[in-house]
Amino acid sequence: MLVSGCLACNVLAGKVKAPGGTIYEDDYWIVEHSLVPVLLSGYLIIKLKRHCENLADLTPQEAIALGPIIRKTCLALSRVMKPAKIHVCSWGEQVQHIHFHVIPRAWDMPVGNLQLLIYLRFKKLANQLSFGKWISAEAAAAVAAKVRHEIEHL
Repeated sequence: MLVSGCLACNVLAGKVKAPGGTIYEDDYWIVEHSLVPVLLSGYLIIKLKRHCENLADLTPQEAIALGPIIRKTCLALSRVMKPAKIHVCSWGEQVQHIHFHVIPRAWDMPVGNLQLLIYLRFKKLANQLSFGKWISAEAAAAVAAKVRHEIEHL
């Protein structure tokens, strides 16, 4: 079941398109690049294919499928981007639909969860004020294609 007005549900329904389209999909989860405007190349989103707001409400099958999809996504992204670290986290306040942010931390980005979050917020603000540059949809789609290829060959 999808919910009207939910951004994640709108993406699942095809009303909003992620650059590069679907990277990976199974019965329960889908992986796509983050939406335009793209803040960071390789910033992926893993989202549940049905509307659900709490991890405690996952079915046993959805929960069992989650670990392997996180592993595959991180392994493929690691091979493509060669980041210093990959962060996987969930913030369910703005988009109240279970989803995970998969964030490749480049070698020149700050170390530490809070430092990385502050860096990303500052980068977003700088881009909004035209002091920085968004990643093009084409560049994000190219990364999505490479990650898709890697996942297909795992």
